Amino acid sequence: MRSLLRDLSLVFFDVETTGLNPHEEDAICEIGAVKMKEDVIIDTFQTLINPKREIPPYVSSIHHIYDEDVKDAPYFEDIADKFLDFLKDSIICGYNLSFDLSFLNKELERINYPLLENSPTIDVLKMARRSLKLTRYSLAYVCAYLGVKAERLHRAQEDAYLTSQIFLKIRKELKKRGIMKIEELVSLFALPNQFLKNFHQPLLAFLKECIEEKFKIKVRYFSYKGLVEFTFLPKLISDDFILGRREKEEIRLKITRILGVEIV
Repeated sequence: MRSLLRDLSLVFFDVETTGLNPHEEDAICEIGAVKMKEDVIIDTFQTLINPKREIPPYVSSIHHIYDEDVKDAPYFEDIADKFLDFLKDSIICGYNLSFDLSFLNKELERINYPLLENSPTIDVLKMARRSLKLTRYSLAYVCAYLGVKAERLHRAQEDAYLTSQIFLKIRKELKKRGIMKIEELVSLFALPNQFLKNFHQPLLAFLKECIEEKFKIKVRYFSYKGLVEFTFLPKLISDDFILGRREKEEIRLKITRILGVEIV
């Protein structure tokens, strides 16, 4: 599974909506996305969508999409297959991705399509929060901090593009810290979905074996201080954490931040 991630493209997507809650009948009124392979944008996707409801004026004042703009736009069901095809064979990325994906999955549910629950993901907001020491993490603020020129915020296509550029900037810095592989980025910054659970099963099985056999291990770990190593005797494990001891010190490490393990 880990090696297969290297063959996937990255799709950065964003949605504009009629409100903040997909479970209270708010809906998508625009989707924008960019597809990237080997750090180069190779394709784009953009469409307005008729949300089948009015867009509140205060929402339109933010993204500047008005009822008149979407009255002749396609419904979500008209573009669903095309967008799902665009997402095929890709790692799904976004800025505060859980928001955009919750709307996308709600739209898929409304037309009786399978939800995107078993896809590899990277949340670039999570990436920024764990990699940059800032006072704020809005898309605009992070763009300004990293020197990414933002001309048209709060439109789906532009926000998707800006997210891709933030990703490239942060990834460049993470490579300097020794985080080189796309599978490491997925482990560190993915949403907690079924894919991530399956992704970590081999690691969990190996760690459980080390506990049973009383093997001392050396763990390569991404902390808020950067990439560090811990050598210790593991004692207990759950799906989220591993507990252990070295000399008189207790060790508690989050599974998603473990980037490598070896027996010592």
